[in-house]
Amino acid sequence: MDIQEWEKRYSTAFSSISDVLGDINGIFVAYNSNVDAIKHVTEKDIHKLISIVGAKAVQQRIAGYPREVQDPVDLLARLVIAMRDGKAAEVPTYTTDIHQWLMDNLVFDKARMGGQAGIISNLLANLGIKNVITYVPWLSREQAEYFVDSPNLKYPVIEDGVLKLRHPSEAYDPDQRPKVNWILEFSKGTKVEYYEDSFEVPRDNRLIISSRPSWLRIDMSEQLYDQIPHMNGVIDGAILAGYQMIKEKYEDGTTYRDYVKKAVQVIKRLKEGNPDMRIHVEFTSIQNKVIRKTILKDIVYKHVSSLGLDTVEVANALNVLGHEELAYAVISKGENSISALYEGAVKLLCELKLERVHIHCLGFYICVACRDFPLSVEEHRDALMFSSTLAAAQALHGGIGSLREGEIGLSVPISSQGHHDLDQLEKYLVRRDVCTGTEFEDGCVCALTHDLIVIPSKVVPDPVATVGIGDTISAGAFVAILAMLKKKNEAN
Repeated sequence: MDIQEWEKRYSTAFSSISDVLGDINGIFVAYNSNVDAIKHVTEKDIHKLISIVGAKAVQQRIAGYPREVQDPVDLLARLVIAMRDGKAAEVPTYTTDIHQWLMDNLVFDKARMGGQAGIISNLLANLGIKNVITYVPWLSREQAEYFVDSPNLKYPVIEDGVLKLRHPSEAYDPDQRPKVNWILEFSKGTKVEYYEDSFEVPRDNRLIISSRPSWLRIDMSEQLYDQIPHMNGVIDGAILAGYQMIKEKYEDGTTYRDYVKKAVQVIKRLKEGNPDMRIHVEFTSIQNKVIRKTILKDIVYKHVSSLGLDTVEVANALNVLGHEELAYAVISKGENSISALYEGAVKLLCELKLERVHIHCLGFYICVACRDFPLSVEEHRDALMFSSTLAAAQALHGGIGSLREGEIGLSVPISSQGHHDLDQLEKYLVRRDVCTGTEFEDGCVCALTHDLIVIPSKVVPDPVATVGIGDTISAGAFVAILAMLKKKNEAN
């Protein structure tokens, strides 16, 4: 199918999904949200900060390559390394002292909602979903301010033993400290001088100081846990993210097993009264292999229906599941990488007992679904194109304030590289007798053990912002699927 025909399909898909999106009763979204404090670091800024902590101390700490930020010297060492290499990096800090030090000595340029669940909650509320019930265990006053001011965005609270839904601005804990991630952006050509060294930044990039204070828990109060089934009449599905926050060991003696068990119990509780409720987990890059494998094998396996990932996350997941060679092929960036992604998606679908796996890559999306999923391959394709349109709108303007604003994404052209990548996948599938070229023409294939849906995506060459685009893609496709399922169930 040529690009012009794909464009027509896109327009039809966005219109048809928009017509049924309002049929969804609601979505439960948990767990992670934070405040992203963004600062563009200038030559003057870096010189000031190095002079405060001492240039010699920074140079010595650079040699040690700190893996976490414990003090301002660690912070400056990792910032200088990121600027010197021109590479994006994310480093955790387990103390809120760093946030205070940066506020005292740097101050951010702007702040926004961060964290997968927070970003998804705001998106779905702006799209007009009737009830977006968001839950973050560490809801502070500052965090509440970054949720959109919309009556359909709600937070579960217990009042006199009864579940009530309030806007986050009416539900925060006044004693809760905020979780703030600092995003330190820097530009190509910035000059950095310290002690006996100097350099120019080779390319634009950023360092993220990810806040992981000791009180951070993927948890839920017993009172709220007991009341979860009361949400069943209000929600049709759930999107869960933030499991990467789970640590192997905690200061109080608990371990990751305690919090994994609680996470699974919450999923089971959500399904009480509605065993067919769809649960989507948004995956992310997790350095700790023990946690990564545990999330996949103990939380995702058999408990959720849908999984969203990008290319790197697919490779990471395959690696801990014992498919190292396939994981390497996925990130090889060669002509075979798209076929490796497809094979990887099938592995995840089968081994984790999922209904669907949605992989978003630059230029195309791949979705594999079990054969007995109650939607056609064409309906799956509509969901992917709807989400691609939303992602394009997000990249164009840095946010989506309404469904109408999301429609702006239709003006973004389809990626020609993504269209070419589909040709590579077609050749692979035809060679393997998975389908014929004619059957692959419209991106929908009914294979022997699964359905395959693949589309070329819309790509903005110079996006205003990239943070949250993956979340927009996965959430957009998932709610589109819920809307179509709702319509089909009501018709029956």
